[in-house]
Amino acid sequence: MENHFFNEALGNFVTDFNYGGAIRHLVNHGYDAEQIKREFNYPLSIDAIQKIIDDYMSSQK
Repeated sequence: MENHFFNEALGNFVTDFNYGGAIRHLVNHGYDAEQIKREFNYPLSIDAIQKIIDDYMSSQK
């Protein structure tokens, strides 16, 4: 069970390191998850992109 949590945390860290900053930057310029996926072809699901956006927006309040 510990391995599962570690692997999930590591995956989240790697995804955020690779794409999080760019996605947050694009959100600041008015892009939504579908536009980011379509125009920049990130190898993430729309759900994963949306999660990064939601986490970012909730931290801005």
